[in-house]
Amino acid sequence: MHKRLQYLQYLQYLALKSSRSWLCLLLGLMAAALQAQTFPSKPMKLIAPYAVGGAADLMARYVCEKFQQASSFGQPCVVENRTGAGGIIGMEAMLKADADGHTLAMMPTNLAIIPGLYPKVPYDTLKDVAPIALVSSTPVMIGVHPAVPAKSFAELITWVRANEGKANFTTCGPASPQHLGGEILGVVAGMRWTHVPYKGCGAAMADVLSGTVPVFISTYAHFAPQIKAGKLRGLVMTGPRRSNFAPEYPTVIESGYAGYELDVWFGMVGSARLPQSVQQRLNAELNRVLQQPDLRDKLLSQQYEPVGGTAERFAEVIRSDIIRYTKVVRDIGIRPE
Repeated sequence: MHKRLQYLQYLQYLALKSSRSWLCLLLGLMAAALQAQTFPSKPMKLIAPYAVGGAADLMARYVCEKFQQASSFGQPCVVENRTGAGGIIGMEAMLKADADGHTLAMMPTNLAIIPGLYPKVPYDTLKDVAPIALVSSTPVMIGVHPAVPAKSFAELITWVRANEGKANFTTCGPASPQHLGGEILGVVAGMRWTHVPYKGCGAAMADVLSGTVPVFISTYAHFAPQIKAGKLRGLVMTGPRRSNFAPEYPTVIESGYAGYELDVWFGMVGSARLPQSVQQRLNAELNRVLQQPDLRDKLLSQQYEPVGGTAERFAEVIRSDIIRYTKVVRDIGIRPE
């Protein structure tokens, strides 16, 4: 491996020194091919910009566990939690690391929310970040504490309108997709309610289960065990169609609010300075491990749908969500809390 790296460096040197365009191109292609073959050459790090135990952290740990196996990259892989500023701190740490593919980040939909929410971000998402591939997605549910009399989404709307000032909702964190989704719903449904912010799912869930906050908007993964235990009542899903995980629940669109759509995705990203050959190698390997039955079963059992796909597809998801969420932040006037 050491000799391969020396040869790679030599090819790169010749490519830079060559005055002939065809030779420069040939040497560059040879260097890129060898670079992909020698990657990874040292331990890998996957940064999760959110707390231990959260969904982004879990996705990072699942992928890292696969990457370090001999059948995959075969290098040690560690997850580092760098929390704060809605994910900005973790992303900045990843982008400041060497752009050789050994330091990556696992980001949720917040990656597309940050540009329109924070006035000063130390990086440009579209220019500085290289999408590797989507990892998973999960549906979002709106539900209530059993003390709330609403037994359907329509009844919830009626109840909120009749109880302005105390019919508040919460999510796992401010400026999350679920928070923005709740604000959008208040506008389109013509009702006034207030988001109660918590730093993390644990505190939010505790107050919802106690009845302190009556309405919860979160991923179905958080709802499923509580519904089964009779501690929460699910009402509606927010995706474009009924979820395979819980097809008995209607969507907000079915309930009369055309165009309302909200779900959460998780994806792996690197620096835009990554060599293209390394980015392609990472994409291919991530797609391969996402097809493995044990990982798929693990994700599905926790209500996460394995996704995968091309880097280009992930890039388009990021671009379209930046446009969508930036408009929401501007129209509703949400500010970081």
